[in-house]
Amino acid sequence: MSEIWIDPVQDGAFEFRKALGNFATGVTVVATRTDEGEVRAFTANSFTSVSLDPALVLVCLAKSSASLGIFSAAEHFSINVLNSEQREISNAFASREAEVKIAASAKMPFSDAPYVGGALSSFICQRHELVEAGDHVILIGRVLRVAVKDGQPLGFFRGSYVGIGPETREMERMGTSIIVGGVLRHAGKVLLCRRPGETNWEIPSAMLNHGERYVSALQTCFARLGLPVQTFVPYSMFQEIGEDTTSLIFSAELAEGGVSAPEDGSELRWFDTGDAPWELVEGVMKKSLLSRYLREAASGYFGVYFDTPDGGNVMAVKGRPRDWTDWHDAEGGDAGHPEELSSTDHQTR
Repeated sequence: MSEIWIDPVQDGAFEFRKALGNFATGVTVVATRTDEGEVRAFTANSFTSVSLDPALVLVCLAKSSASLGIFSAAEHFSINVLNSEQREISNAFASREAEVKIAASAKMPFSDAPYVGGALSSFICQRHELVEAGDHVILIGRVLRVAVKDGQPLGFFRGSYVGIGPETREMERMGTSIIVGGVLRHAGKVLLCRRPGETNWEIPSAMLNHGERYVSALQTCFARLGLPVQTFVPYSMFQEIGEDTTSLIFSAELAEGGVSAPEDGSELRWFDTGDAPWELVEGVMKKSLLSRYLREAASGYFGVYFDTPDGGNVMAVKGRPRDWTDWHDAEGGDAGHPEELSSTDHQTR
């Protein structure tokens, strides 16, 4: 079987990121403290040893991170290799929700730098060198001391947690990763974004972390783009051919509030039917999705698409979203149910 080679420049960062995800890693939390005593920490799997003499380790931090300046200036920091029972800690420091991070930070002991108690290994490091590398900064630390405990590591593979060692069967049972995205409409147009260095436009989307609610992931995704959104309604569920991720795409509306510049420098643009935005994105399913969405937006009659063995179904949805308590009360009255129509649709998705 011949290999299909991907050019990370021409074919986009998604395929490159997908290939990197095939390298199973451990999971670490990197932590430091500001001059004001505030704990800052983030979850990372870009950790490796550098040297035994002197004892050096490194971790990578995105230049787009809000904590870049703090870690670049920190004299001391810790790198903590998590065990298989510390998924919640990993999720907490991967979260964009400040309250979640604050609660997890409050539990961290301190030894020159805050660290994760009970981790398989905790490295207390002194800043040795900072190296700029593309869109990341390599933070190299000189290890001052190490604490080690018994246990099984928390693994990460293809966007999901997995067990390692005696728990490798968990990897075999692992399902597909989930991507959540939103088609945002306003004044008859849909929003697409183009990330720095990319040539193709995308539907705003993000990988759903373990235990994360889809609403939170979508709000975070659009907040990073500087956009307040509301009303997430399911619109399409599918897998692109050749991909092992499941995409859940929601219909969203622009909410009132200030619009700010995207955090990562992404380019945003509104497209209408005449712009043929479906020609600007990658993926057969996503192309069909955008084409169908603009047609349905013009008619005001929407349908929810989902993959089926016979080519896909669309279920029609009538009316606007209603509060659950209002709907529940109406079920027993004369309000009735919205019309439901299921039809096989091989052409539009």
